[in-house]
Amino acid sequence: MFGKLKDKLKGWFVSSKEKIEEDAEVVETGEVETEEVETEGVERDTDNLKQDKKSESQEESELKESVEDTKKEIREKEAELEKVDEMIRKARDEPSEHVPKRFDTAKRGYEPDLEKIQEEAEGIKKEVEEARKKEKDIKEFEKEIEKVKGEDIPEVPVKFEVGKQKFDPDLEEIKSKTGLFSKVRARFAYKISEEEFNEIFEDLEMLLLENNVALEAVEEIRKILEKRLVGKEIKRDKLEEEIKNELKNTLNEILIEPDNPLDIIKISEKPFKILFFGINGTGKTTSIAKVASFLKKAGFSVVLAAGDTFRAASIEQISEHADMLGVKLIKQDYGTDPAAVGFDAVKYAEKHKIDVVLIDTAGRMHTKANLMSEMDKIVRVVKPNLKIFVAESIAGNDAVEQAKTFHEEIGMDGMILTKADIDDKGGTVISVSHATRKPIFYLGVGQKYDDLELFNKQKFIDGLLG
Repeated sequence: MFGKLKDKLKGWFVSSKEKIEEDAEVVETGEVETEEVETEGVERDTDNLKQDKKSESQEESELKESVEDTKKEIREKEAELEKVDEMIRKARDEPSEHVPKRFDTAKRGYEPDLEKIQEEAEGIKKEVEEARKKEKDIKEFEKEIEKVKGEDIPEVPVKFEVGKQKFDPDLEEIKSKTGLFSKVRARFAYKISEEEFNEIFEDLEMLLLENNVALEAVEEIRKILEKRLVGKEIKRDKLEEEIKNELKNTLNEILIEPDNPLDIIKISEKPFKILFFGINGTGKTTSIAKVASFLKKAGFSVVLAAGDTFRAASIEQISEHADMLGVKLIKQDYGTDPAAVGFDAVKYAEKHKIDVVLIDTAGRMHTKANLMSEMDKIVRVVKPNLKIFVAESIAGNDAVEQAKTFHEEIGMDGMILTKADIDDKGGTVISVSHATRKPIFYLGVGQKYDDLELFNKQKFIDGLLG
């Protein structure tokens, strides 16, 4: 489920990290990271250890050389990249012997292998980017060298080893001290500005909209995520992880964690009445059958009400489910007032001490005022304990508009999203929860009666973001 959105988000985390590394201000966190000292098998004498320790000027000189080497490496890679680009252009116009080729069966001859050439170009581009990052890191390191210039470098601590009759490095003392590298390698952090946040969020906004997240929900995500990221100092080695965590926290604020309907039914007076509604074709009747099966396995007795007295063959459809599940169905003729069918089912449940009444209704477009008023009548007569809206996970913004209208007219308590198993986007889950501020109770994940999952907010978020 939701594979397309997962992959897009994964790519966004990487690209956001790269943009922030390139543009964000680098600050010191005030924390010091000390070098680990290897204590095992050290047999060097004091003179050798002192020779190994480099002076500040030597470090500075080597850094400058490193920067120049990196610049040279970048120039070489860019030149190489230009050659590959030229190779691609020539390959299209005038193939040569030196260009990678592949055999084209349709043309019965060799053609330039543009994919391979492009792949080589992409590899070189990555090398150029890595070299540029290296150059940036070295420059930052060089700045820190300047900060500690002139500070005293502690002498190498030594102690007299009686058994060896000579002075050896005092390893315990060395471990307790902070040398040049621990000063200049004080932990760095990136501080994200509003401008940098806007730049990375533009990409996130586009991929969310493309994956069925409604504009209102995207704007809410922006608002929350901006508060969490702008001005925050994030350690360099935790950058991608922190962006991911803050997006997780943002989705946690937007999505509603549902109560388990089974727990609600257990503590409620019986019969417990559940009304199902939604537009035609969303899998409403099948979802009712799945819930009936779910309740029976949990030990509850169930009666169904064939409240869809409008759609042809609807009564036959729910009758077939009732027979397969072995539950009682209350039904009347087509054209009968659906509120009356629901009323009869409740009375039957009261008389026979049935735990739960599941009431089907005719699918209706949310834009039809007369049908919506009929639904309001059913609610007044039956007085359901739970009103559940059924929509397709793959419906995107249509599902959001339906949910908002039904909620405004009838007041839903929660939702079932069907066809979640074939939804590779996942945005509807976020959008309907944000639009109604109501929980998703279940996800339909197949056609069998057992293919009904209790929605778990944390599982959904972790599944998307890893």
